[in-house]
Amino acid sequence: MRVNAIAMTLVMSLAGVQVVYGQNPDITSEAFMKAALVVRAFDYFATQCQQGSGFNAGDAAKVQAWEKANGVAQIRARLPEFDKYPTQKRQLDTALEAIIKPVTSQRANVDVCTIAVSLSQLPDAQFAKVSPQIISSGSQPPKTPKKAPQQAAKKPEAVTSPGNNEIAKQIDSFGFNSRTKMGIGGFLTTDIYPVVLFRNGEALTNVEGLAFKGGIAAHKRANPDEWTRWRRQGGKIELANKGEWKALPFSKTYPKLPDNFKLNGLFRSISGTGNVAIGGSDSVVAWQQYRFFPDGRVLRGQGAGASNESVAINSVAPNQRGTYRVQGLTLYITYDDKSSERRILITDPQDPKSVIWLDGVSYVQRKR
Repeated sequence: MRVNAIAMTLVMSLAGVQVVYGQNPDITSEAFMKAALVVRAFDYFATQCQQGSGFNAGDAAKVQAWEKANGVAQIRARLPEFDKYPTQKRQLDTALEAIIKPVTSQRANVDVCTIAVSLSQLPDAQFAKVSPQIISSGSQPPKTPKKAPQQAAKKPEAVTSPGNNEIAKQIDSFGFNSRTKMGIGGFLTTDIYPVVLFRNGEALTNVEGLAFKGGIAAHKRANPDEWTRWRRQGGKIELANKGEWKALPFSKTYPKLPDNFKLNGLFRSISGTGNVAIGGSDSVVAWQQYRFFPDGRVLRGQGAGASNESVAINSVAPNQRGTYRVQGLTLYITYDDKSSERRILITDPQDPKSVIWLDGVSYVQRKR
């Protein structure tokens, strides 16, 4: 995974900022604002991490060492001072949103703990080296109570998307539709994608809705154009489309996956953010992957990283080992550490080699 995107995002956000002199003239300097953005972004993802499984022992040690060596407590204690400078505070808020929004939009696919650790290892997060003046003894705030120590490593909790067991009960079957889309180089390609058919006659045309925060009812209210009706007619499945019924191009649908269904290969899902789309060269990405074996074994891995033209940083969590089984439309995994997860699995059972969807998130097969 690559890192320094945060620093570049901040630099771009600070274009044209004028230093405001006051009680603490350095707080609106570019150096302090860059540090403030990194700390705020770290705190956001670290808080999300602690609300879940928490940092493992190794990552907790990295974070503590970073905070101690780089005066993070000093910087954090001064953040409320930005209330005196609304322009600069607004710039920080905008830059922070640019960092977290692309990541949190794919929350089901993101390891927030790994992202937090990756942020702390950014070159621009090493404040004692790149901007020691902002944590010098002369600018230290009054002592504040020590932070509670980071949690020790926890056993991963069961990973189950909210209500996915109830959603699975509502699904009649799934099939596949096709559409024309623009491919690499501007060429038109045919995209084949799953459609979820519910027992009540409704059809979900964007499988990512299965992982929508708040559940499928909330997704339906927020994205009504991704829902329609379906029916069986003359041995075919038809979807309502602009006032008429249109048959799916693939007549085969699946109320469940075959008994003793097995997967084979490495499947990875990637999410991230960066400034490449606006002319930059930085990116921050997170990935989650599963390596399935046909004998029922599975390895789950995840990682995060960041890079620009000159720096690349990776943070990779150790694999979890376990066994899996598929029953109906549900993938059950039990890991050696006794943790478990349960996900809705959708794939073409006749060709499960290219892509699978777990709770609506696509995982593409990779060679390595």
